[in-house]
Amino acid sequence: MTNMNKIIKPTFKPIKLSALLLTTLLLSANLTYAANKAPAGNRQADLNVSLGNLCEYIGTYQTDSDGSKNTCSFLPSLALSYEYYFTPKFALAPQFGATLPKKGADDTINRMTLFALANMKYRTNYVNLIGGLGFYFTRISGPGGEQELNNGSGTDSFPLPKEAVYSRNVIVNLGLGLDFTDTFSGELYTYIFNATESEDRAFSIGAALTYHFGDVL
Repeated sequence: MTNMNKIIKPTFKPIKLSALLLTTLLLSANLTYAANKAPAGNRQADLNVSLGNLCEYIGTYQTDSDGSKNTCSFLPSLALSYEYYFTPKFALAPQFGATLPKKGADDTINRMTLFALANMKYRTNYVNLIGGLGFYFTRISGPGGEQELNNGSGTDSFPLPKEAVYSRNVIVNLGLGLDFTDTFSGELYTYIFNATESEDRAFSIGAALTYHFGDVL
């Protein structure tokens, strides 16, 4: 049984792996740029902002005394990204964002998240493929004390945070995007936590509507 206030276990082992993978991606981008010096079509760069909803840690923690697990909930997110196209189809697209602060399953718990992603984007004739690595930060605060929760055969006491508690995770981001117009697109994505640890692996799923400002910098 998993505590409803569980912070997804930070894992630092994947950091070396993520650094290697990120370096490989950046080297690949540089090689692609060197081999393709032609202008990147109609758009060389793009500043964009996304408004979406994030479903965190689906099926990971308990939401009530009956042992029910969490599903998708309303958690608005806002993100800013800058895409630089090395070729007409291939771009480096770092992204920074946050979710709005919200109450936890217990009304005395406050939590919010921040994320910083090093994404790559590949445009096909139909959809945009998105992939990358990044960091996901969670802040939880509460009044302290304990809470009684169902453990399957009875109840156990679990501590509530008294001061702000932070966790950091390395995540893998995989997604698909679809351009509706030159200025609007939609994205579906998943964040994979603890990708190399099967027992601690968790998933968040999100959707976003993006407005593209174009090359304004």
